[in-house]
Amino acid sequence: MNTSYLHFFKNRRFWLSGPATLLVSLFIMFAMAVWFPPGVGNVNNIMMPLIMFPLIWALLFFYTYLTTDLRKAQWLLVILFIINSLILTFQFLG
Repeated sequence: MNTSYLHFFKNRRFWLSGPATLLVSLFIMFAMAVWFPPGVGNVNNIMMPLIMFPLIWALLFFYTYLTTDLRKAQWLLVILFIINSLILTFQFLG
């Protein structure tokens, strides 16, 4: 197996900009259904997270990919993940 192929998966920026950003973006989208107001037709809290998901993902992706300080980007993703996980936990557990 090629060593450059294995080196790619050891890159921290790959994991931070790829799977971690996708996971945090999904958690933000799921939590938006809880805190976003339902609106007149009672569908805004469902539709707006779906519409805003690509924007949220793109913002997080480009920030984590283009930053020079990976620790700051990592902590940003961790804090967003924890906040949105707590919102979802309180919603489902009462």
